[in-house]
Amino acid sequence: MAWFRNYWYRFGGGMVICFVVYLLIAEPHWSQTTWLLIINLIALIIHQLEEYQFPGGAPLVINRVIYDEHELTDHYPGNTLSICIVNVSAWVIYFIAIMFPNWYWLGLGVVMFSLFQILGHCVQMNVKMHTWYNPGMATTLLLFLPIGIAYIYEVQFNHLVNGWTWCAGFLTLVMCILLTIVLPVQTFKNKQTKYRMSDWQVERFRKVTSFARIGH
Repeated sequence: MAWFRNYWYRFGGGMVICFVVYLLIAEPHWSQTTWLLIINLIALIIHQLEEYQFPGGAPLVINRVIYDEHELTDHYPGNTLSICIVNVSAWVIYFIAIMFPNWYWLGLGVVMFSLFQILGHCVQMNVKMHTWYNPGMATTLLLFLPIGIAYIYEVQFNHLVNGWTWCAGFLTLVMCILLTIVLPVQTFKNKQTKYRMSDWQVERFRKVTSFARIGH
């Protein structure tokens, strides 16, 4: 359990490799929207690997920028337990969307959840940190953005959604934010928690922000 709590993103990376191998061997015949949702899930895990492994350091950026914490950034308000729950719960929601591809409101919700990362990674984090890059930004632009555009085009062009579907999709986005981000972080935040980020994550945060800082 301790290993998974600290290295869930590596497990996710291994899971993606196995899944891609299966897809290459089985060559399943699925709809275009299903494939886009599958690619969206794969993109999510690659995005998490960028945040926590290559280059890593994202949890401290999130604590500092999103929650405006400057003293206890290695464990408050987000810590390794809440971070694990936040990210793994997103896998579950994305997977449910794949299992029920005709629930277009859910598909829109998870796609908008992916696109929502643009606000954080491409605007908020860079502005507050005075940087041109932060962990997770590359996959947001190179994966989430084109996948999101493709999915929205697919369902809109084929008249698979209407105004009510969009409203339900937006409500799904809000619920995703509340259930997979706000609730875990607020539930498990503790200034005396033992679930602290590793020294490696702290060092990656320092190196990445130093490298990407504008106006050294």
